[in-house]
Amino acid sequence: MSARAWGLATGLAAALAATVAGAQTGGHPPRPEPGPTPALHLPKIVVRKLSNGITVGVLENHTLPLVAVSAIIEAPSLLDPQGKEGVARLTATMMAEGTTTMSADQLTSAEADLGSGVSARGFFTITRNVDRSLEIMADELLHPLFPQSSLDRIKTNTLAGLQRQKDNPQYLAGRVFADAVYGAGHPYARHETEASVKAITRADLIAFHRDYYRPRNTTLVVVGDMTPDAAVARLERAFAHWTGGGKSGEVHVPDPKPLGPTAIHLYDRPGSPQSMVLVGQLGPRRDNKDYYALDLLNTTLGGAFNSRLNLDLREAHGWTYGAQSGLSWRRVPELSTWEMGTAVSTPKTDSALVNLVADVNGLRGTKPVTDSEVSFAKRTATLSLPLQFATIEQMAGAAAGLFEEHLPLDYYDHLVDNYNRVTVADVNAAAQKYLDPSHEAIVVVGDGKTITPGIQAAHLAPVQPVAAF
Repeated sequence: MSARAWGLATGLAAALAATVAGAQTGGHPPRPEPGPTPALHLPKIVVRKLSNGITVGVLENHTLPLVAVSAIIEAPSLLDPQGKEGVARLTATMMAEGTTTMSADQLTSAEADLGSGVSARGFFTITRNVDRSLEIMADELLHPLFPQSSLDRIKTNTLAGLQRQKDNPQYLAGRVFADAVYGAGHPYARHETEASVKAITRADLIAFHRDYYRPRNTTLVVVGDMTPDAAVARLERAFAHWTGGGKSGEVHVPDPKPLGPTAIHLYDRPGSPQSMVLVGQLGPRRDNKDYYALDLLNTTLGGAFNSRLNLDLREAHGWTYGAQSGLSWRRVPELSTWEMGTAVSTPKTDSALVNLVADVNGLRGTKPVTDSEVSFAKRTATLSLPLQFATIEQMAGAAAGLFEEHLPLDYYDHLVDNYNRVTVADVNAAAQKYLDPSHEAIVVVGDGKTITPGIQAAHLAPVQPVAAF
């Protein structure tokens, strides 16, 4: 057989095989099966202490001459003085506006000389520039000037941003949702407002920095081309003289009151071409034994493109560009929040809301989670893990997250096994235990005149108008 004849024959054979395979799979080519979950091996995080008590975590990696340093400061916005919401954020922002020894322009020039950015919260640079980067970082962290002219500029920009936010349906829905779920006045429901930002003074920032930017509230994380001994030696030179007790940055937040009967909180936005829809409730603590089952349940519901909400509201009906759900976990012992939401065209608000609620409630009854959905959720959670640790910056972010969330430092060593041991029964049990259709907060932001009749006709829950912000 000639080469040309052989080529035609093998081509026809391949086409015939594809046709047969397509016939066996409903006309579609067979879907390739994913390989085994890649093993995830992270270097051990070595924990040390500086002479002033600062905790240091070091993750050694000499693959490239790169180092990332992060400062985790326990000074959250929950510590904002009442009526001056925004102090914590402005304090952090203003630390790049100059120190007692260097102006903002001089700091920018120093960073340009290094070829990498440096802030009070850390940097990412080549190994030979670590010492100079630490000097700049420590200067910003320990000796911010808080110049009045810079504060005036940043406050003006903040006020303009708050004004713009009032035109953002997602922001408005978040505000309404927080009040509905946590209760007005609860720490989680506090927001920056124009009045609170205007009330903030330079003295407030100085006091906040003096009280909370202290060694007792600080953890330093070093990842990359540096041994633990070398890291501690360099950090000692930069931070050992930083002393002072200050106040604890830990905040003990009371649990919100349990949600009352499900209600629809309607925020009127006249003329809005779209409606923002949120459905949610309180969730359990981060250290709950059902954490992994809940995460897989959320992926099934709305945590991925192929999740139920998106396949229904976007793919099947074309009402939205996307629908999602997510669990917002807080540090133990604080409770989490579970939100499901989407933005839809105004005429389809009631239809989308009905389907969204049905998709959520179906997990508890008529449409429990299936084997294939749990398998998909497990692959989503585990197959991409190695890619999340491909760079020094990614590894630094993951390591810092363990300290920030007070998680075990070997958390990632057991992550794949913890997901894989979850069964379909576990996921469905979590749906029964944690989803509560009778105690949800439903928030709709949209053109009230147009959407209210349809929402009321759906008879999902009582409609409660919300006063404009």
